[in-house]
Amino acid sequence: MLRAALCLLALAGCSRHDVVDFAMGSAHRPLAPPPLTLGGASPLQIVAGDLHCHVAPPDDVTDVTRGLSRTADLARAEGLAFVVLTPHVWSRFFLDASLRDAVQKGQRELRAAIDAETKRTGVLFVPGFEYTDHQYGHVGVAFADLDAVLADVPLAEAQAHPARFFERWIARGGILSIHHPFVTPIPGSSISMAKADLSWRPFTAKGPFPPEIDAVTRLAQGHEVFNLTAQHLRDRYLLHDGESTIRASFLQLDKDARGGRRIAALGGSDSHDDHLRAATFVLTTARTIDAIRAGIARARTCVRDGAACTFVARKPGGLTAHIGDALEAAATVEVGATGDDIEIFLDGETVAKPGSDAFATIKVPDRCAILRARVGRGWSSPIYANCGL
Repeated sequence: MLRAALCLLALAGCSRHDVVDFAMGSAHRPLAPPPLTLGGASPLQIVAGDLHCHVAPPDDVTDVTRGLSRTADLARAEGLAFVVLTPHVWSRFFLDASLRDAVQKGQRELRAAIDAETKRTGVLFVPGFEYTDHQYGHVGVAFADLDAVLADVPLAEAQAHPARFFERWIARGGILSIHHPFVTPIPGSSISMAKADLSWRPFTAKGPFPPEIDAVTRLAQGHEVFNLTAQHLRDRYLLHDGESTIRASFLQLDKDARGGRRIAALGGSDSHDDHLRAATFVLTTARTIDAIRAGIARARTCVRDGAACTFVARKPGGLTAHIGDALEAAATVEVGATGDDIEIFLDGETVAKPGSDAFATIKVPDRCAILRARVGRGWSSPIYANCGL
């Protein structure tokens, strides 16, 4: 970080990575999440992590400056409980024998290396990858065993049915996350990366789309509504609106969730450089990889700041529902959270601004409705009302 600042002052010797690290020094650093006390004691705990973190190897050292050991040190310094490692892999790699072998080799090497770093730092590492399709979008793929999935989908079957890979990933207990779904090009920008379309095209363009892309849209358990790199660099410095993509992403998440489907709001640093932040916070029953995976699958998540995970709702006189839970036969709901600057949303519209640790009473429609909260800079996944879950 010091080198980045000095090189900027000298206007010489700066790399792209130095500039990014210097700019990221001002990114929001979340405090430790408050305890879950509103509405009564809870067996759940809030753990902080990053679901989108690059590492070299397997990533190319010209693109990613950090190895696993440095990543582990940064994660511990930032108070992260877990990190999902997402090196880039080729689109449709499962249709080519040599690419299948290359991706498997990279994943095996990650698995072999992470145990030592977890023992050294206490940070849980999950080997995953970022499925990188420059034509249609990027997908975070983690929490299942690649070898087992590829054994389920031999080369000939994958070539005949490309969607089968992602279907089997889900069947094997894996998580799919649509990465930076609304990072669209900024016309006229002098920065080349800002001209790239990194969005999820089924959300931003017209189809038809390949079967494997349709499968991800249908099956993904989460949307990366918060991408630290996109929001802090693209939105804040280029669009001068630090919440541009998070608002667009939540509109899509709300729309999809109203179809009666649990979808987690997820976050990632998307770090290629020498910085890291907690981006996803998960309500879990334990600080283990299995419990974290289960929390994500249940949409028990918030992004950017852990205080948003304190959001709760209940029918008057009823049991407390946490993020990811469902309330049925509800006409009136009490909602609240712990923290500063609380805003409660119903289907994307602000309906209440209660004080910390206080409930506000709102009416909900007799159809599927999506309740969310913003607490300070953090945003929550939904609590579902009358959605038949």
